[in-house]
Amino acid sequence: MKKLMAALLAVAMVCAMAIPAWADGGAGATTGEGKITIDNAVIGHTYKIYRILNLQYNDTAKSFRYEKNDKWGAFVEEQTAYLAVDSKTGVVTWANSDNADNGTAIKALAVAAGQHVTDTPSLAADDSKVAASNTVIFDNLPLGWYLVVSDLTTDAICSIDTTAKQVTIREKNGVPTVTKEVEYASGSWGEGNDGNVGDTVNFQTTIYVTDGNPTNYILHDKMSNGLDFKEGSIVVKKNDAIFTDYTKETPNDGCTFEIKFNEGSLHTNDKVVVTYSATINSDAVVGTAGNDNETWLKYGESGKTIPSNTKTYTWKFDILKFFTDSNGDKKYLADVEFVLYRKDNSANKTEYAKFDPNNKLTGWTENESEAGKLTTNATSNVTVKGLDKGTYFLKETATPVGFNGLTTDVEVQIDSSCNTLNGATYTVQYKMVNEEGFTDTDEKEKVVPIENKRGTTLPSTGGIGTTIFYVVGGGLMVAAAILLITKKRMENR
Repeated sequence: MKKLMAALLAVAMVCAMAIPAWADGGAGATTGEGKITIDNAVIGHTYKIYRILNLQYNDTAKSFRYEKNDKWGAFVEEQTAYLAVDSKTGVVTWANSDNADNGTAIKALAVAAGQHVTDTPSLAADDSKVAASNTVIFDNLPLGWYLVVSDLTTDAICSIDTTAKQVTIREKNGVPTVTKEVEYASGSWGEGNDGNVGDTVNFQTTIYVTDGNPTNYILHDKMSNGLDFKEGSIVVKKNDAIFTDYTKETPNDGCTFEIKFNEGSLHTNDKVVVTYSATINSDAVVGTAGNDNETWLKYGESGKTIPSNTKTYTWKFDILKFFTDSNGDKKYLADVEFVLYRKDNSANKTEYAKFDPNNKLTGWTENESEAGKLTTNATSNVTVKGLDKGTYFLKETATPVGFNGLTTDVEVQIDSSCNTLNGATYTVQYKMVNEEGFTDTDEKEKVVPIENKRGTTLPSTGGIGTTIFYVVGGGLMVAAAILLITKKRMENR
């Protein structure tokens, strides 16, 4: 905790311990009378209580005393700056004589007790509850001196005794969290996605307001160079309702944009969801390195959450255009032109890719005449960049003289596993359109090999050429048979 929770209660506890009334005998433990209430609890977080000191009460003498709890005996005996333990009776009294310093001493002791819990995993809590609402109640407790911890803080101490059997603590020390996600399928969000250059990408940042005094909330968002923020795309909701009590700030720290929430507009346990969009641009990094989008929240005087990130990927593959020379060696074949297209069967349309001079996708057109040309050379492969996962087709539109052009298109299929910040993968397969099975490319190189034969194209077995020969030849044979039979009959007459 940044500050002592329920400091006044702690001071009251100190006073109670400093002026004890001891019974001569017949002391008995008070049970089932105590209650600790935690207000402003953070939903979903776990709260635990540990009884450090037991309270013994003599009903006849109306007196009480504190004794060390067996599970905490060693810890209590080590706190000589704050606590004094009678070696014979186990009675514990307050050892700090500086009353003005009691608040600081209680804080230090609370921190030490919280650290003891952290360092001793085997130390069982007296009770544990996950906050289902903003209030957590521990009741039917034996009276004593309790440490209250959660997965947000580990250093709150309170006392419940015969004069204050019920204590309320207000949670003030939660830390807000930020979760960043990107849409990888319609309505589905995760750490990563992929797309074509030019595609729109949707992002979602969720802020959980888990501190007791939310002030100075400023959301920072920083996109990599491969993403262009779409102005006007920001939509903010608080607790599922449209929220407008904020201003979009012009950043001066390298961020893409900042959202400053107006003071008093956010409260503990609010859930704020910010959605916005970006476009994958021509500077996008191609491959498994991905294009980063980072978000973090600044709050309070100097608080800052751990950044949350997403990755957006785009892919590539190579075309190896070759022929086999007279020695059986494969050679690059230059000056072959391709266009790349995709089919939208639902809309019954075909779209052709357009490229920049580096063969990076820039957009799509329904007119083949406007398609970008992929031209091969005599020294290297042709790399096609900036593609989403999906199915594409390569159509050969120009072939050098002396070589046979392709009679069918090449189908290329890209698949990916990319809903992750690290370890994204993708695969490339290919086949001729009239073939049945796909062939995998090399895992790293992603090369689609396409061969052109030299010489003249002849009708192939099963082609239309042989079909014509069969039909015409069969007809001639039938005609000849008819003529022969007719002639024989005439001779017989």
